[in-house]
Amino acid sequence: MAGLKDFQRATVAHVVDRYFGADPTRRFLVADETGLGKSVVARGVIAQTLQRLQDDDSVERVDIIYVCSNQDVARQNIDRLRVTADKTVTLSSRLTLLAKHAHRLNAATATTGKPLNLIAFTPGTSFDQGWRTGAVEERALIFLLLEQAHSWGGWRTRAALRALQATVATPEKFENQCNRLWEQLDGRIDPTIAEGFLRRARHGGLLDEFDALLDGIGRRPALPDALREKARKLTGALRTALATAGVEVLDPDLVILDEFQRFRELLDPDGGDSAELARHLFDHRAARVLLLSATPYKPFTFAEEAGAGEDHYRDFRQVLRFLTDDESWHADVTKTFEAYRDALVRGEPCGDLRDRLRALLLRVMCRTERPALGQDGMLSEHLDLADDLDTRDVRGYVAMRRVADAVGARMSVEYWKSAPYFLNFLDGYQLGDKVRKALDGKPDPNVTALLATAQLLDADTIDRREPVDLGNGRLRRLAADTVDRGWWRLLWLPPSLPYHTLDEPFATAAAEGITKRLLFSSWNATPTAVAGLLSYEAERRLGGHGEGHRHLDYRTENNRPAAMSALAIFWPHPALATLCDPLALARQRPDETVPLAVFEREVRERLLARASTDTAVTEATPAEPWELVFRWPGAGPGPDDAAAALGTSADEDATATGLDRHVERARELASNARYPAADHLHGLLGSVAEIGMHGPGNIAWRALSRLIHPDDAVTPTGHWRAAAVLANGLRSLFNRPESAQLLDSLSMGPVYWQAVLRYCAAGDLQAVLDEHLHTLRSGTADTRLDDKNLCRLADEARQAIASRPSTYEAFNPHRPAERIKLPGRFALRYGGRGEEQAQADRKAVVRRAFNSPFWPFVVATTSAGQEGIDFHQWCSAVVHWNTPANPVDFEQREGRVHRFGGHAIRRNIATAHRAEALRSPEPDVWKALYDATRAESGELGDFAPYWVFPGPAKIERHVLPYPLSRDQAKLDRLKSDLAVYRLAFGQPRQEDLLNLLRRHTTDRTDTTEILNLRPAPERLPQ
Repeated sequence: MAGLKDFQRATVAHVVDRYFGADPTRRFLVADETGLGKSVVARGVIAQTLQRLQDDDSVERVDIIYVCSNQDVARQNIDRLRVTADKTVTLSSRLTLLAKHAHRLNAATATTGKPLNLIAFTPGTSFDQGWRTGAVEERALIFLLLEQAHSWGGWRTRAALRALQATVATPEKFENQCNRLWEQLDGRIDPTIAEGFLRRARHGGLLDEFDALLDGIGRRPALPDALREKARKLTGALRTALATAGVEVLDPDLVILDEFQRFRELLDPDGGDSAELARHLFDHRAARVLLLSATPYKPFTFAEEAGAGEDHYRDFRQVLRFLTDDESWHADVTKTFEAYRDALVRGEPCGDLRDRLRALLLRVMCRTERPALGQDGMLSEHLDLADDLDTRDVRGYVAMRRVADAVGARMSVEYWKSAPYFLNFLDGYQLGDKVRKALDGKPDPNVTALLATAQLLDADTIDRREPVDLGNGRLRRLAADTVDRGWWRLLWLPPSLPYHTLDEPFATAAAEGITKRLLFSSWNATPTAVAGLLSYEAERRLGGHGEGHRHLDYRTENNRPAAMSALAIFWPHPALATLCDPLALARQRPDETVPLAVFEREVRERLLARASTDTAVTEATPAEPWELVFRWPGAGPGPDDAAAALGTSADEDATATGLDRHVERARELASNARYPAADHLHGLLGSVAEIGMHGPGNIAWRALSRLIHPDDAVTPTGHWRAAAVLANGLRSLFNRPESAQLLDSLSMGPVYWQAVLRYCAAGDLQAVLDEHLHTLRSGTADTRLDDKNLCRLADEARQAIASRPSTYEAFNPHRPAERIKLPGRFALRYGGRGEEQAQADRKAVVRRAFNSPFWPFVVATTSAGQEGIDFHQWCSAVVHWNTPANPVDFEQREGRVHRFGGHAIRRNIATAHRAEALRSPEPDVWKALYDATRAESGELGDFAPYWVFPGPAKIERHVLPYPLSRDQAKLDRLKSDLAVYRLAFGQPRQEDLLNLLRRHTTDRTDTTEILNLRPAPERLPQ
């Protein structure tokens, strides 16, 4: 609870009072504005619920069920919800597969109080059962349950395997899956689930249907086509029975529905099997339900949206019906809303009615909002006209229109505006399907002739890495703002709080206020086209193509280590790291940003002073800097598995296989460590100073050390191992061919390892990693660090640095069977169709990488990234590729980056309080920075300094209208609606109401009458 801000504590107190106080409710909605930390509030509610249930003898363990829209959100938030120091059982599973985990739920323990289980589900994999055959593990479990109940043998067993085989290639492979699952279950299925499943299947007639299906299959070698649909439907029904049985093994005390508007069908009493299954959770004994959503209902809908099925008033009333069944309360709410609307329209004072509504609604819901973006000094709007049109663009539009007419497909100018080379990126569009059909088999000569005049990517040009016109005014504007400004020369963003002056290529970018770009489009073609073409242009400018020589291999000659410079720069050397710490040097001059050369001179003097204290050295002079590094005292305490921590070379070529031998040699040198005489440093001092100050291994060790407090349980060996893991990620970054090409083009050093050090110095990588690790740690700040947690943190950072690139494919109308391959690293697409495991995994990879200071610098997405996902750690700029019609969508987009401790906030507090933070003895300079800022930001309100802190950095709104188009008028109308749409909250026919208000209040917007559902400040019980 200590990590909650005042407004969050007030929300938690209000929710807990409604759950456990006088006249309690079992269901409550927290509708805080996007970016205000609803998951943090949920964590507080969990903590208070756990505390309240400690004295309830009917509760043996506390089960928290977390339901969210997709697996990426589940991964992002499940660890954030842990509230005890004990080992909390956390599961992200399917209801149908709880039999695999039931023993873990029952085995949960706690040193004090009751044990806590956290179980995460997604609707698509847990509640929506009937129309799919599901995952192979689900069908395998059904097979095992049915086999146990029937004791099949011979042909009936083989028929059952064929009935449940579904997408598995052969019955034998499916049988192997069943056997593997049986081994994982240790030959025993949870009896509660088994009995519940069989009872429901028997009562529903499913067992008899399955027996009949087996009779129909008989001894046939495969499932007959005539029985496939029956098998599919029956499998879906059996999955539903299994999921329902899974609910019984749970004993939910609190069910959290996060961003539930994405699966609101679960709240509908007429929502079918999915809703019925969910109600088993919601109505389970004394379970409380916490709904979280910034948009639990569409806050505002236009008349045409209501006609298409999106209706604010209907959805709002449906949510209220879910929250309470008190008919007198509903009648009172309806009557008061009607009186409130009438008063607004007549221009009469409505404060009493507003307060009456507030009191009624706070019984079941609350909402906190930050000051409107633009009213808090945090908004900067950039109207970037897409006026760089080429005659080829216009001819391309004409050709695309003719192609659409020829194949009989719809097409408007918005298609042409939505993506460059639209005919190459038309997957999922009717136009694309019809063009492919026209080219399939015997191509339509008319279509082929028209395509010859269309604006299309040339596969051969791309293969040769030659310049490609970007084909779209908006993309040219985006490229001018990113690639053309030299961003491709940066492997990471500059720090918000540099410890010394930056050198190029970072200095100019920092002075220009660089921040990543998050691009939203309503068109599915846009993200792939933007990510592929922008990445292509960035990598083309780097020069070269394909795999090149790896400069940082651990090479051997005659089975012995060759030069060990690579190991020296990635080896965490605690003594050198401490002696050469740039933060310690910056703290000696807190009121100025000292030139890098000054710091490097002081580090050399420190090393020389240390070396000169020992005049009895008689050993041979080290020949190379790496030899002196490993002989310098304090190179340990490298663990026994140092090579594993530093990374193996299994994914690299045969020349990179000597890490074990390099580590062994480093240990030999370290075992005879002693400070060298001063004359032994001749010619080596500068390189050793650079390794100590800028070596990625030492940078990683220092960055992690900032997070370790005296009461943490981190050992020196654990600290070293975590630093080695992080350093290995940095090695993968610099070992990429494009990184080597970049550093070569910048002439950073005579040999590559020295160029790496100079590049790290130029971009102040130490300050960057200190900042980044602080943001990662802030998500789990209440968890005590030990060796395992520190290594997990380091590995999270490593995964972002070392993430593999994407490859985007474009349709090639000239050769339909061959796809055009485009790279994806500088810019990436977030999200795609479906919620398959591979898609969910890739979304997590993209999110993690974008929320780091490393590439990608641009992420393009559709509504997949619009709700529930954090993109703010290193991004404070949103690009509206097209202007959404609804002001709520506009706010949701910008809410992805206007969040807790975002990039703009950090840059502003670093500008304002750099000196105070550097004077602080606090090891984590970013904690010191926030402490100093908090002490002086009281007049800015509750949201300062984490959400609001004015300064030179802004939340950047980039809009790309075409000249002489309707884009500008749509933007002006949208901004007008942003200012007043909240007055229509809870009302039917919202558009009509706004038009009436505009007519009567043309010269003013009276926002004082807006209904405020923020809870009053309260103190939580201690």
